[in-house]
Amino acid sequence: MWSVLTETRPPRGAIAVVVVGLIATVAAALLATESAGGSSVKLEWVRSGSIPDSRPAAIPGGGSMQLGNGELKAIEQNVEGEYVYRASAVLTIDAGSAVGQARVRCRMRGGPRAELGRTVNSRGAFPRSSGEYNLTKQGVPGSVGIRLPIRGAEYASLEFEDAFEAFTETPGVVVSWAPHREKSQEWQWGLPKGRPAQPLSLGFASFWRATGPAQAQVSCTLENDSGAAAVRTAGVLKQ
Repeated sequence: MWSVLTETRPPRGAIAVVVVGLIATVAAALLATESAGGSSVKLEWVRSGSIPDSRPAAIPGGGSMQLGNGELKAIEQNVEGEYVYRASAVLTIDAGSAVGQARVRCRMRGGPRAELGRTVNSRGAFPRSSGEYNLTKQGVPGSVGIRLPIRGAEYASLEFEDAFEAFTETPGVVVSWAPHREKSQEWQWGLPKGRPAQPLSLGFASFWRATGPAQAQVSCTLENDSGAAAVRTAGVLKQ
């Protein structure tokens, strides 16, 4: 004999309790996911040192350029002995130099036990590729999160606005990245037409995850219709 099933509905108060419980469970899950997979901790630079200025190089057709304002900064190590350091430098081209539509390549190379750091979704390198847009529209971030397990977090949030006020103040400058490499970072700059009326500065920086000494080799090459010029320097931060 078939039994007849009758539908019974839970009281409204019970439904409300279940809904609230589900919301709390979802919220807890989201918080746990954020804490485990995307948390960051703000850290201070604990060591710093200067990278020597390069020698000036004559630019074919007139003018000169030089690497300067180079700096290395490092944070504390995590329990695995890893840490992050930042290398920064500025290429300055004299006013009146023959650089109209010149091509400039600048490269940074980390130490033998260092690899280019990673942000949440890209390389630890600045400026970013600007495409066809003027680089003057790209601001310098106040801080940058670099992937490094430390103090229970996944990313180290590090000050960056102390490196430059701007990547460049010259309108018409564009920049792109060379293909990714773990041991080096290269920027390819395009300069506007004509000789600059004021000194032209190009600031760039990279973040490195390392277990060895904080060090960087920095070089820039400029090519125009009359030839090429190159500058280079290097520095290491004492432990």
